[in-house]
Amino acid sequence: MRLKLIAGNLAIVLLVGAGSYLVVRTQLRAELSRQLEEGIGDDSELFARSWRADGARLAEGVSNRASSNSVQNAFTASGEDKRRRRAFDAAQDVSKWFQDPARGRRERPHIVTVIDETGRVIARDTDPNRMVGEPLLHQVPVLRTVLKRGASRYGVWHHQDKLLQIGVAAVRNDQGSIVGALLVGYDLSNGFAKQEAALIGHELLFIMAERIYSTSTPVEVRDAVQGALYSPPLDNGTKAALQGKPTLPWTATLAGDAYVGMTAGLPMARGVEAGYVVLAHHGKHTALASVADMILWLTLLGLIGVAIYGYIISNNIMEPIEQMEDDILAVINGRGDVRLEVETVELGGLSYRINQLINLFTGVAEEDSEGRAVTSSGGWEAVSASGPDPGSRPSSAGPVQSDDPEAAALAALPETQYYALLYQDYVAAKQSVGEDVSNVPQERFIERIRGNAAHLVKKHGAKMVRFKVETIGDQVNLKPVVIH
Repeated sequence: MRLKLIAGNLAIVLLVGAGSYLVVRTQLRAELSRQLEEGIGDDSELFARSWRADGARLAEGVSNRASSNSVQNAFTASGEDKRRRRAFDAAQDVSKWFQDPARGRRERPHIVTVIDETGRVIARDTDPNRMVGEPLLHQVPVLRTVLKRGASRYGVWHHQDKLLQIGVAAVRNDQGSIVGALLVGYDLSNGFAKQEAALIGHELLFIMAERIYSTSTPVEVRDAVQGALYSPPLDNGTKAALQGKPTLPWTATLAGDAYVGMTAGLPMARGVEAGYVVLAHHGKHTALASVADMILWLTLLGLIGVAIYGYIISNNIMEPIEQMEDDILAVINGRGDVRLEVETVELGGLSYRINQLINLFTGVAEEDSEGRAVTSSGGWEAVSASGPDPGSRPSSAGPVQSDDPEAAALAALPETQYYALLYQDYVAAKQSVGEDVSNVPQERFIERIRGNAAHLVKKHGAKMVRFKVETIGDQVNLKPVVIH
């Protein structure tokens, strides 16, 4: 029974705790996943805005340098060699100018070129002999617009296996005519990808038609993304994104982890197949669901608490019940002197009623704490010094004394004669009130009377206790007479 009480409570706590954990965790993960998939589009747009703002700042800086004396002097030099030297010096100056942290970028530009009005390179930085005379109109789509309209522009240039973010601005002479252009390009490096990834809170990759160009991710994730983007089922989406049609959020398992991504083309990358991927680690962004683990810990504490409390309560209940069972078994086996002595709040009343029932079946009146005989119906009557008066009302007198004539007469009877007369009187009294006594054999009656007498002798410290039959109304009682 103890185990049943404890196991039942433990099962309930476990079911409630485990069920709550599963429901809360599932709901949290589902909601966080939904928010991630819905929000990654906004994060992709956030990067696009950052890209445009960064490109606009770059174009503004190039425009500032295009109007500087060093750049304009390159176009006023006489002779090809002198013009090239001045253009090289101007490109070097522009490169140093952009390295100033105040310009927003700490690294050196990958390329700075001074271009003539036909779109050919006059000179570039780092090497005065490289790219001289190279036509760029077809390589750099925005260059044609700059030379035609005179405005500064930013864009993307795929140059010698490098993917560059470029700013281009027109160079004008003193009369305001366009005489050439200045181009500054920065490599879309891993460092740049990490810088932008920190801004949007997700991983960022720059991609080309057939491969990933740079990334903020670890190498193993980059390799996994490479395989996913350029093979089914994501390859068609990658091609469409490079042509200007961004994908919907997609999911993939990369390097053993689940990711959510979105692919789109780089803004202002006309004529160049260049795009980017915003990649979110699904586990990191649904980590909040792990707060549901607290339910498991609380459930564990609850199980421990219920086990301890259940053990204590079950003992408080079962030990008295077991004691009652032993006492009742003793009564069944003939121990008429045994009475239940359970005094707990929960079972004390039951114990008292069982004792009353035993007294009823044995025909023995139970005594209260003042020595008064309590009938099976709950009333009481006393044994007075002058002997009982069957017609009297209950009183509060004490036990019969040894010098009482009635007590002396009972004490003088031989034991065999006393028990025979008591049985005869009891049977006659029971029959007079219409009760059946066929189930009260003499041997069993005497055995129980002896047991009760021994109990009362011990209780009152008396020499002996004998009983007499009293009938009050239709109630037959065996009233003890205590003899000291």
